[in-house]
Amino acid sequence: MTDAYVFDTEAVVAFLYDEPGHERVGSLLAAVADGDADGYLAQPNASEVYSLVARFEGTADERPTTGSLRAADRDLRTLERQGLAVVQPEWRRAAEVKADGGVSLADAYTVALAHERDATLLVGGDDDFDSLPLNVDIERFRDHGV
Repeated sequence: MTDAYVFDTEAVVAFLYDEPGHERVGSLLAAVADGDADGYLAQPNASEVYSLVARFEGTADERPTTGSLRAADRDLRTLERQGLAVVQPEWRRAAEVKADGGVSLADAYTVALAHERDATLLVGGDDDFDSLPLNVDIERFRDHGV
């Protein structure tokens, strides 16, 4: 059986910007690229990654530019070409997770996707995922939040 992972926004950003824990994220993305694991990113999280990269690579006051928007698009397309599938989880399941409280809407989609794909959810060290209404395996790629 192939391992499956759902990558939270924080994991992808950590990988792209060599933040603490990026090595673990990188090793899992390499496994996805090699076909040894399935990798998923929920569409709302892809939007978050895109907007964060556009801001980080934009102006000094974190305003996106034409160039930073292209950089964000390039980064996500590269991850997709290497096997990371950007998918839309079932919205009702995400809404149920969100209704339970404690996580953002994008995180609710991530939890729903991990549940649907029977995949391990790769997250950072914050406590947003400590109590979830769905049974989802969690792996923390670092032991502290950002």
